[in-house]
Amino acid sequence: MDCNVVQDKLLDYIDGNLSEEEEKEIEDHLENCAECSKEYAEMKSTVGYIKDKSNKIDTNKVLNLDPNRLKRRFVGRLTRIGLIAAILSLILVAAAFATEILDFTKWWKKNSEKRLSAWEELIEKGVGQKLNISATDKNIRVTAEGVIADDINTIILLKIEDLKGNTRFVPVRDISNDSSLIVGGDITKKYEGAPISYEIIYLPLYTEDDNTVKLMVYTSPMSKDEGEIEIHIDELVSYLNESEESVERITGNWNLTIPAEKIKAKHYPIDKAIDLGGNELTIERITIAPTVTKIYYKLNVYNEENKRFIDDVSFIIKHGNKTYGQSELTLGGAMEYKSSGVVRREFDIESIYLEDPKDIDLIVNTCKYTIKGLEEYDIDWANLPQVVEYDNSKITIEEVKYSEDSTEVIIKEDDSKDRKYIRTNICLNIGDVMFNALQQRVKTNYSFYGKPLEYEVRDSKGKVNAKKDWTDETHMFVFKQKITINKDDFDRQDLYENSFKKHTIPGKLCIEGQEYIEFPNIKININSGK
Repeated sequence: MDCNVVQDKLLDYIDGNLSEEEEKEIEDHLENCAECSKEYAEMKSTVGYIKDKSNKIDTNKVLNLDPNRLKRRFVGRLTRIGLIAAILSLILVAAAFATEILDFTKWWKKNSEKRLSAWEELIEKGVGQKLNISATDKNIRVTAEGVIADDINTIILLKIEDLKGNTRFVPVRDISNDSSLIVGGDITKKYEGAPISYEIIYLPLYTEDDNTVKLMVYTSPMSKDEGEIEIHIDELVSYLNESEESVERITGNWNLTIPAEKIKAKHYPIDKAIDLGGNELTIERITIAPTVTKIYYKLNVYNEENKRFIDDVSFIIKHGNKTYGQSELTLGGAMEYKSSGVVRREFDIESIYLEDPKDIDLIVNTCKYTIKGLEEYDIDWANLPQVVEYDNSKITIEEVKYSEDSTEVIIKEDDSKDRKYIRTNICLNIGDVMFNALQQRVKTNYSFYGKPLEYEVRDSKGKVNAKKDWTDETHMFVFKQKITINKDDFDRQDLYENSFKKHTIPGKLCIEGQEYIEFPNIKININSGK
């Protein structure tokens, strides 16, 4: 198997849904491919994290999350960050990353306000259609409040009201994309052969009323300039429940047919190449639509000569005296992931459609990259702290903490005043042949990666943001990391308990590279699409 095939199958491999032959091929590949091994470890860590957090706050019941049904249904390659973003885009699992429901509610309210504000600005200025079309069943009313359709998206705003109680309801949906909400009518089907529910993403939005949730529904563009959109919901479930016992499900029929007009977007071919420290970035085109300004670009992600791998690029647009950043209305552009070669990606900026610009400046705002280079260090656990040197920086293994269920390793980053990098990619590697409960030989290749323990949020000028408010230009500057080896990671593979005990103290520390951020401020002027 090549890297693309392996990475496409990793989630199924983690879930144990492959044949023995496929598992063997993937295991052999992971043993000999550092990039895919890292991707596997990060994806496995992410899935484990979701499961761990969901178990602690019971989100599988409280927020209707079944983490064991995690399946990949995305086009292109996703990094760990991309996977998390895709999960968060369903929002029903967002509380899996929170420590308590209250924290989630605060985040939910803030995020909802941004999206509704962007929506209302467009509607008030005559973009899209304001609606009031309702269906009522089982004392629950579903109302279509508006629709905005263009060449990129169709976005529908629904309101779901509990008319007899104080419960927030949302359509039933699990992370495998099985949904009780279907959108049909004159909607383009993107993926032939896929269930219609895969064409839809919806986000519950906060309201002050305990009996009401607004729902922002994202689906494909319309197949005609004027037509009708059909909405069908057959089951609702209570949202933000206090306990497992308080979960309420209601079946019914909520059917809506709404009129819609598709607004033509404006397309500007660019085909402009830019040098990013040895990696070529090409802006292919820009589409200005009512819902989003979308930038299409391709990027040579890895420069073999200087070992520079570009993780992410962001853009802003300047028109007149106003700056436009990443879109608050849409869900973010598609991202193809490869360890080398050319990738194609999209970046969503808030819409400038209403400005009808004749002249804009597209600016490459940030570039996050990693300087790669694998180094391994023998760890002297009896004589900590231990200092190792990597690329002229000092990394300190400070301490190790043991418990019955986990091992925690605390690692301090270089604290030199002239430090340039923002974070080191550190892991503990475990490679072995073990025996599972069925006495089957299992080849393992675990990599446990560091997670920020102490950090600052800094802006483009290096100034610390004390409130840790995130913007397009802020980044995490890490001082300490924690690597955790959990017994659960071994249990999920049905390995004997002594497998965990055997690897409680790994022998080697691995450093795979260091992350940097730059602010290129490279400007491309776009005038009437030329």
